[in-house]
Order: sequence, then C-alpha cells, then structure tokens
Amino acid sequence: MHDYLITIDKINQKFEQFKLLILQETEEVKELENFHLTPQQEITMFYIIRNEPVIANDIANHFDISKSAVSQVISKLEEMKMIYRQVNSINRRETLIYLGDKGQEFHQLLKKIDEILVDKYYSKVSLTELKNVLDTLNKIVGTKKNKGS
Repeated sequence: MHDYLITIDKINQKFEQFKLLILQETEEVKELENFHLTPQQEITMFYIIRNEPVIANDIANHFDISKSAVSQVISKLEEMKMIYRQVNSINRRETLIYLGDKGQEFHQLLKKIDEILVDKYYSKVSLTELKNVLDTLNKIVGTKKNKGS
C-alpha cells in the first residue's frame, strides 16, 4: 500500500506540473475561463460535444446523476447559449440537445488546444506510449465501473 501511495503522489505531482506547463505556455487555455463554466457544466459540455445530439436521460445515465440535476445544468447551459434544445421530430416526447453558438465556439477552442498540445507535447512521445497511458487510465476508470455494477 505504501508503494502505491508514493507512486500516486508522484503521478499527482506530474499532473500538476503538466497543468501548470499548459497554463503558462498555452494562451488558448486561458480563454476557456471566458466561458465561465463550472466543473459540472464543463464535463457536461464535453459529453455533449462527443455525443451530440443527446437527451437529458443520456447525460443522467452517463454520469449516474439525477434527471433533476441534469435539468439544472442544461437550463443554465441553455441560458448561456452553450446549447439549445429541440423537440425530436421522430419521438416528440424527447428533447434533443445540440451545441449552441457559444458551445460551438467552446468546441472549436478545445480542438485548437488539442492541436497545440499534440504539436508541443504529445507528439514528443511515441503513439505506443500514449496508448499505454490510455490503457492504464481505462483500467483505473474501469475499476470504478466494475464495482458499481
């Protein structure tokens, strides 16, 4: 257990250093603050960006949170013009959620940041090494999902 704690501390330090490096050397990351998103709103936007169009139920199920919590986040994001809602023409009981104008701007900024990070940092290691990091993170995240099942 002690060895795990020491290693986790070192990993956390590297994540902190990497975050600081990105903040100091990537002006575009600072632009994310202009959207004034809470952490919950931000992760909801990430989900919508990757899965658009979505319904509120999808978000609730993905994050294992209540529909009322999702409704509050979605209402605020809609008010901020990050998303808009539209009745599903196929199933009129469903409301589809799409990126709004500000949400599109947010998405474009994220893509630009990803490209900068690939160019400045990620491309300096092999794709195999990056895939190993992804595999490790998938195992860690999978541990939580398996316990919740």
